[in-house]
Amino acid sequence: MSERYKYTGVNSIKFNDCFRSDDDCYKYIASIKWDGEKFACKKCNHAKFCNGKSPYSRRCCKCRYDESATSGTMFDKCKFSILIAFHIVFKIGTKKKGMSTLELSKEFEQRQDTCWEFKWKIQQAMQSSKRFPMTGEIYIDECYFGGPEEDKPGRSKGNKRLVIIALQKLADGNLGRAYAKVIQNASGLEFKPFFNDYIDKTANVVTDKWAGYLPLIPEYPNLKQIPLKWWIEFSGYPYTHNEFKRMVKGHTPSL
Repeated sequence: MSERYKYTGVNSIKFNDCFRSDDDCYKYIASIKWDGEKFACKKCNHAKFCNGKSPYSRRCCKCRYDESATSGTMFDKCKFSILIAFHIVFKIGTKKKGMSTLELSKEFEQRQDTCWEFKWKIQQAMQSSKRFPMTGEIYIDECYFGGPEEDKPGRSKGNKRLVIIALQKLADGNLGRAYAKVIQNASGLEFKPFFNDYIDKTANVVTDKWAGYLPLIPEYPNLKQIPLKWWIEFSGYPYTHNEFKRMVKGHTPSL
């Protein structure tokens, strides 16, 4: 594996071929973390280093601080091998409907609590930097998330969470990035911070006819409201609301 190589794609065969051992994983992290020969000691900021004690770690030549390749990453102090950790990340990152901790526990033969802890780390790492708002065709909707409640059938709010969701439709028709945020009410005041964080002002935004989106049109001139549920237009198929929400949950693991 060459220096500064970055794995992309969702092909599991290629991924398995690329990461066959712990050594492959440590080498990959080190090449990304230090970008070849770049190094700055966390303790004294010295630039010169030698090999550290653990695989692909670096030891400062001045203060002798030893920094591992996984330090400061979600792989630090992992309770199972880094190879298993890499494959869990790949599974969660590529499966459209995500993976439950029970599924991860069974597939990788780990305790469910251990899988939960590591999945939480992955979710934190997947949070947006908010430096690259979505462009192109963006579809937005708000809906309630939560299971059925006793004596509260249908769309009853109960303890469900109101969530605003944005999906990016790529040129080939597939789903690009997806973001979601819990909001207090479906008003323009609640929508605006979400728009500002994740959506470029030039994006072609599509929403339903809800009046809460109207105050955003001056800032997002390409916002278009359509009378029908937009996920039908987005997908080309008449998804039910529940099917739509399952699709969203697969791409926004914090939900």
